[in-house]
Amino acid sequence: MEIPVTFLSDDKGYFDRECPNQNCLYVFKINMQDWKEKISDDCVYCPRCGHTAKSTEWWTEQQLEGMQNLAKNWAITYLQQSLDKSFGKLANSTKNNKFFRITYKPSKKITFINNPIGQSKEWEQDIQCPYCSTRYSVIGTAYFCPCCGKNIIDKTFDNSIDNVEKMINSLNEMEALYTKSYGKDKAKSMCSEMLEGTLEDIVSAFQIFAATIYGKISSKNVRTNDFQIIEKGSNLFYKISTKKYEDFISKEEIKKLVKMFQQRHVFEHNDGVVDEDYLKKSGDTTYKLGQRLVLHKKDVFDTINIIRKLAAGLNTLKENKNET
Repeated sequence: MEIPVTFLSDDKGYFDRECPNQNCLYVFKINMQDWKEKISDDCVYCPRCGHTAKSTEWWTEQQLEGMQNLAKNWAITYLQQSLDKSFGKLANSTKNNKFFRITYKPSKKITFINNPIGQSKEWEQDIQCPYCSTRYSVIGTAYFCPCCGKNIIDKTFDNSIDNVEKMINSLNEMEALYTKSYGKDKAKSMCSEMLEGTLEDIVSAFQIFAATIYGKISSKNVRTNDFQIIEKGSNLFYKISTKKYEDFISKEEIKKLVKMFQQRHVFEHNDGVVDEDYLKKSGDTTYKLGQRLVLHKKDVFDTINIIRKLAAGLNTLKENKNET
């Protein structure tokens, strides 16, 4: 027996989905009409990690819980109705028996109500794939269309960086909110960790953006991680376009990026503690071995501004390629 389940969209018509890759579990929204009409039953792509799976594997934890509750309530109702029917019939068959009689008093009637399962509140960042027009909504950075799987970071890069900037601007409000719940010290620590995490977001978005632009103007194979290294990424573009990063940003801005990209590496892999590799590669003489990096908002905003300039320059390489 099947139990029909109804799902409601959010106010903008979107439907919650969750990546089944246990290393990702990224939650995103997709337009409910597009999910029904455009998405393949055999292959859906995660906007964050690119993982592919059948359309039946993208339930969120909340949706699974909602369906389990429906199934449980239906089973209880069905069992009660079966008991009422069986024991009621048995009791009725013995009501005129002189030797023994079975009585059965039904319990309080439980009525199964098949309530629709709703979605989380709508989000701000909506995306429409420029290739297949599928509409979806994300928080943070998304790289792939869930329908066609094409990498659209070159189309959404500015939005991704804008979202990082908005998050940084909201840190003071978040610290005040966390202070009420966790105390001043814990709140400050949490917000510092979030600020440090923005470097990872910026570098990740840029390296995928740069690799995507490179792939649009060259058939040569490169690793996305090659663009974590400023000098290496610059040389890769020079070989295919005769343009280096220095053609788009100043030498001082190059030095700043090198330092901030190295800081991202230290925060990510060494808990922010300065090692010999950082001192050698960053050009930063303000720290000594074993000290912990202190990240300031201004440094992150400077990095964002430089990245925007560099990305705009790299975009012209793609446009020039298309014109030829």
